[in-house]
Amino acid sequence: MKNESLAVHVISLGCAKNLVDTEVMCGGLVTCGFCLAEEAEDADIVLVNTCGFIRDARKESEDALKAALKWKSRKHGRMVAAAGCLVQREAARLAQDYPGIDVLAGLDDVPRLAELLRKAHATAQRPLPSTTVLPTYLYDEKAPRLTLTPSTFGYVKIAEGCDHRCAFCAIPLIRGRQRSRTIPSILEECRQLLDQGAKELDFIAQDSSSYGSELGDGSSLEKLLQACDKLPGKFWIRVLYTHPRFLTDGLLETLASSEHVLPYLDVPLQHISTPILRAMGRGMDGPATRKLMEDIRAKYPRMTIRTTFLVGFPGETNEDFQELLSFVKNFEFDRMGAFAFSPEQGTPAAKMSNPVPPAVASRRRGQLLSAQQTISLRRNQALVGQEIPVLLEEHLRGRKWLGRTIFDAPEVDQSVEVVATSGRREPGFANIRLNSAGEYGWTGTELPSKQ
Repeated sequence: MKNESLAVHVISLGCAKNLVDTEVMCGGLVTCGFCLAEEAEDADIVLVNTCGFIRDARKESEDALKAALKWKSRKHGRMVAAAGCLVQREAARLAQDYPGIDVLAGLDDVPRLAELLRKAHATAQRPLPSTTVLPTYLYDEKAPRLTLTPSTFGYVKIAEGCDHRCAFCAIPLIRGRQRSRTIPSILEECRQLLDQGAKELDFIAQDSSSYGSELGDGSSLEKLLQACDKLPGKFWIRVLYTHPRFLTDGLLETLASSEHVLPYLDVPLQHISTPILRAMGRGMDGPATRKLMEDIRAKYPRMTIRTTFLVGFPGETNEDFQELLSFVKNFEFDRMGAFAFSPEQGTPAAKMSNPVPPAVASRRRGQLLSAQQTISLRRNQALVGQEIPVLLEEHLRGRKWLGRTIFDAPEVDQSVEVVATSGRREPGFANIRLNSAGEYGWTGTELPSKQ
């Protein structure tokens, strides 16, 4: 069988940052003559881009690999390839536990994945992954990339790696030191995505607010956003994953007052109890975190504030959690997620004493989410009757569409089910009147366009 006829079925797991890696892998494969198969049964190779961030993500990745190996066993000549974070971190174990995997590709192997697959297919040998201690690869605007998101939006990875050392997080151990792309490189990628029809550009990194700090040329997220805001056309720019320590006045002002940059602040706070924040190594105590959030809300009342919290961290007492729960109820975040602590090998938190029982952590997570559900319903109901812009993305049936507001990031936030003025319309922006609200979104009706 010739390499040009090999078909690859791709499974991408984990976060949006991992999805960008998958898109670059797919672009490289297609450029090198491979085909992409929508269904595994039509493929010669199943590629699983794994996630290794937390315990549940690792289990999901290994379950996907087991399913792929079962698929492989049903027909001679099939191959299974594993890539991504879990391979970067545990390549030797995966090779031992799953000897049927034909290719193990670390993060630095992204640009040469096609070469690895070709070699494995030709020789039936298992190439060893380039799992260096700290990966250094960073894609740019010249890398072939096949976007896998809906046509309405695209992710732009502005930096890779992380220089923070939060006690609970293994990302620096997996992805390496922070390495930012240049502003011209990001600008060109934005132009490419807009030319392809994207209406929203979502900037992502491990910590977007630290973008450019290691380049030494004065680059910053504020300057990047100001440069991208000058691009022509009607589109949104949304920034995801910032750190509270690096939210400058200039950055906040740019988020609040730009033409294309949305007033949307995604800032994972992780906790509010000072002892827990200190143990986490977050660099801010509870009072400083409260003041920052209160100042932002007071100065920028139109800013959507999204956060996530981590419960069940070692040493978290009931008093610590009650302080967090009270903070969530009183501040009323626009959007909020919550996670239960997972001990990650190699992190300081994995060795800490006073662990919180998983059942307790799970219960606390449920309490946080329940409180936020009540807040979300009330805040959503307050918007009923208003007219707002919505990005229509998915045609459901007839005149019904699914879309997102400026308050909502793709895949993690809320949605609007819209009755469009016509069943023939295309994805894109529309003016919507919100008719009813639930805990996780609204229903609405498209209004005639204003000429």
